Amino acid sequence: MRFLLGAAVAALALNACDYVEVERETGYKGKARVNPWLAAERYAQRKGLEVKSVISWTAPEWEDATWLMPAAVLSNESFVRRVSDWVNEGGHLILVVEHATSDRNDWSTYPEETIVEPPLLRMLENEGITLEMKPSGGEVTSESIRFDGRTYKVDAASDCSVKAGNRKPGVFASRESGDGRITVVTDGRIFRNRWIGDLDHAALFDALVFATDYEGSIGFMRGTGLSFFAMLGQYLWPFLLGLGAWVLFWLWRNFRRFGPVETATTAPVLRGYEHHLEALGDFQWRRDRAVSLLAPLREQVVELGQRASHRAGRRDADFFQYLADLSGIPREQVFRALAEPAPSDAMILTRTTADLQLLLQLLQSSQRS
Repeated sequence: MRFLLGAAVAALALNACDYVEVERETGYKGKARVNPWLAAERYAQRKGLEVKSVISWTAPEWEDATWLMPAAVLSNESFVRRVSDWVNEGGHLILVVEHATSDRNDWSTYPEETIVEPPLLRMLENEGITLEMKPSGGEVTSESIRFDGRTYKVDAASDCSVKAGNRKPGVFASRESGDGRITVVTDGRIFRNRWIGDLDHAALFDALVFATDYEGSIGFMRGTGLSFFAMLGQYLWPFLLGLGAWVLFWLWRNFRRFGPVETATTAPVLRGYEHHLEALGDFQWRRDRAVSLLAPLREQVVELGQRASHRAGRRDADFFQYLADLSGIPREQVFRALAEPAPSDAMILTRTTADLQLLLQLLQSSQRS
């Protein structure tokens, strides 16, 4: 067996192993991989703008001046209506149709399917912007984009076309709407991390950001829709809070005992003899019978104690100190057991009874001896 193994190793060592090294780009790592607008965000921050970056649908607020978002996010009438109202009040909406979501890798060669819902198409039509998916002429390319009286060199290509009014279809369209503006860019790659530094892509982005007269923050949305759990947390948290409180109350009501059940052979603590005495003492104290219960014990202790002190030659000594020396109980405790008018609570009654019983037992033993 060893001979065969050695022969196999020698044969492999004598044969030349040919290989080919292939280097392939896999893209960015870290934040730039999950956020395609990271470079654009940092560019806006260097311009002194406040930046918002979200992964799912978030309605624009009145203090937001510009929002860049994928067209696929506006998938229903509610989202479209809220964005349209914000635009009419002065906001600038930059819609990116293709290559617009964070799950799209800049180095991926797989084809992308972009879906634009009818509510968004109708809104754009009402604003005089026509967005056509899969036009008959095939892919639309552009080497320049003209905006606000200036021409910007770009490298854009898209499977859909857009036009404003009667202009020629292309990859870019921008039109005022109310007090704001709507801009549609069919190829989002010109603003993504990998390509924003090429040609005049960054300059075009800068012009779009400052196209509105209103000052405010700029938002970047990189998701494809609203998360179900995010929607629950945003709109249904009072209901969820109430439901959680009701569940906790139901558990507290129905599960009164927690932990393992004790074995049946273990005697309950309340059945111990000393606990019975404590319970009886508490009952008698509440019935105001403490003095009548202690009186017979005190009489026997005093009588036997005086006899014992006479026999011991301590007739004239301190009686309470004598009993304390005999029993080892402090003198104050002996005095309270014999002279206290009435115990103030059930615990003192129980302790006083125990002291008297101890004294009585010691005196009876000394008398017999």
